[in-house]
Amino acid sequence: MLDRTSAPPVQKISKIDFQKAEHTRLSNGIPLHIINAGAHDIVSIEIILKSGKWFEPENGISHFTSKMLLEGTSKHSSNEIAKIFEFNGVHLIISPGIDFVSIIVYAVNSKLPEVLNIIRDCILIPTFPEDELKVMMDIQKQQLRVNEAKNSYVAGREIRKLLFGKAHPYGRLLSIQDIEENINIKNLKNYYENRLLNKIEIIISGNINDYILKTLDVFSILPNDEFFGIDHPDISVKNNKVFEERPESLQSSIRIGRKTIPKTHPDYIGLIVLNEVFGGFFGSRLMANIREDKGYTYGVHSSLISLQHDDYLVIGTDVKKEYAEKTVEEIFKEAQKLIDTPIIQDELDLVKNHLLGNFLSSLETSFSLAEKFKNIYLSGMDYGFYDQYIDTIHSIKASELQALANTYLQPSAFSQVRVG
Repeated sequence: MLDRTSAPPVQKISKIDFQKAEHTRLSNGIPLHIINAGAHDIVSIEIILKSGKWFEPENGISHFTSKMLLEGTSKHSSNEIAKIFEFNGVHLIISPGIDFVSIIVYAVNSKLPEVLNIIRDCILIPTFPEDELKVMMDIQKQQLRVNEAKNSYVAGREIRKLLFGKAHPYGRLLSIQDIEENINIKNLKNYYENRLLNKIEIIISGNINDYILKTLDVFSILPNDEFFGIDHPDISVKNNKVFEERPESLQSSIRIGRKTIPKTHPDYIGLIVLNEVFGGFFGSRLMANIREDKGYTYGVHSSLISLQHDDYLVIGTDVKKEYAEKTVEEIFKEAQKLIDTPIIQDELDLVKNHLLGNFLSSLETSFSLAEKFKNIYLSGMDYGFYDQYIDTIHSIKASELQALANTYLQPSAFSQVRVG
């Protein structure tokens, strides 16, 4: 009989096996990565273009050029495209990023052939209608006006300016002035013709058969070109603090950050564990102190952000204005504690189990498996990273985390922004 008076034994996660990507190429040489997993007849296709903000000559060009791909082709208007997608139950997202632009399609297998030609045309023969661009510009300007009133948005923008410089792609955000000065049909067409369709790669995940793979031949006429990106020198910022007073605000947004290390660095996985202890989950040191003990905020988090050319750690929270200074002090106190005192074993075990559990739960769908592949592939790594990830979480000691804290959590290394 099952004994419900005692908990079941904890099973140690020593090795995690999951579906990995297979690799081939379209007839024109474009790399195709296949994650064949999932019981339902649905697939995701992600077309990755190496042409985000890093590659644009003026701020905002990559964003608007990418978004305009859906606004009409020489065969269909934007309204017709939207109706075709809706009728076939297709969900399409264009995500203009900093280092890449992604075109992501979710579709039922049986409907895929009917829409891939439309998607190909959106990529190859967009018309960039001026009236659609004007509407898009007006919507974006209104959204920026709304965002500028949010302390959290401004604080996030300012910390990136401090870390990278306001002219750097990682440090600059789109402004209304950028839209008015840079965004026009001529600039968008020039970017499209010379930079957008760069080093295309395709990831398909889901319940995939030979017929589905055959339908991807429609993309074999896409260009398989690669150009070199724009050089962006590292810009050091002398002023490492920004305080923006907003007397009408009841709250202050706090962002504290510093540059860190890439995923390929030997310390990176250990830094993930350290960040989890510090502020990476609900049971972290920062949450226990600033939310649970002090009651200054509903939430405070620290995050490791990995980009193609740089990486940073950022701590963020929103607090009542009168607690802002004390909150910053407590954040740095917790960092100093990790530098001065080893983590106790019970806390370390809790964090390790949390990280391993999260990793397992992130492998549940074919789409999340595709994300796991993209996470390593675009960083120039292979699946061995995940084996190392599991091994490091199991083996890392409190003394090693203390040494990492001494290297990466020194309060003097952080820049600070407060808005409110």
